Amino acid sequence: MSNRVMISSVICGTAVAALFSVTVQAQSVTDAQLAACAKIENPLQRLVCFDQLSAGKKPVVTQQQQADQPVVSAEDKFGREHLDDGGDAPDKLAVEIVGKSKDVYGYWVIDLSNGQRWRQTESATFQLPDDAEYYIERGVLDSFFLGREGMNRRIRVQRID
Repeated sequence: MSNRVMISSVICGTAVAALFSVTVQAQSVTDAQLAACAKIENPLQRLVCFDQLSAGKKPVVTQQQQADQPVVSAEDKFGREHLDDGGDAPDKLAVEIVGKSKDVYGYWVIDLSNGQRWRQTESATFQLPDDAEYYIERGVLDSFFLGREGMNRRIRVQRID
């Protein structure tokens, strides 16, 4: 009986030691190292980077991996913050409408000169004359509004491209 107790206590002690060693090893990986691996576009190279981190080795990020990262301006990120970290995007963006149409529900679908496409998401009526100046403004909880300069009305919009 005491032999079984001794064997089970050895097994439990070994399991606890193994758990602590994994925890200590996992704590040696920093958030910066994880972020560097996550930024790698190529899936195979990203997997190799994470494998090196899990093995306790320092991952090697090559010059080409850093060069492969596209440079995206704040204007291109505007309206897509909910898909990534958001960064330092502006709160208001002056836009020029180059195309507008209504979908089957009567909501505006708006094409901008910078290549972005936005869709109205609420049922409010809003006129879009060609000679006006427009802006898209950030709201709370990743919401956006299209407004016209000199007018106190705006509509809720969502980026669709």
